[in-house]
Amino acid sequence: MDPGDWIGDKGYVGNDMITPFKKPPGGELLDWQKEFNSGVNRIRWVIEQVISHFKNWKITSTDYRRPFSTFAATVSAVVGLHFYRIC
Repeated sequence: MDPGDWIGDKGYVGNDMITPFKKPPGGELLDWQKEFNSGVNRIRWVIEQVISHFKNWKITSTDYRRPFSTFAATVSAVVGLHFYRIC
């Protein structure tokens, strides 16, 4: 996996990830940097919401109840339905 395709917050600056720009000391961000930060934060917000929803679902805190061979298809279906709901 290529970390250059990963998105992180400002705590990950310097780790070859896509991160928002930090405001320089005593300066301001340029307009295009502000737009970039907004775009990154919009994507991160969706990801954080998905993680939050998974953590709140009681079913995810118990053992998987179906045959293990169906695990990948089940997770794919849940993710697909979630993104269909938010679009």
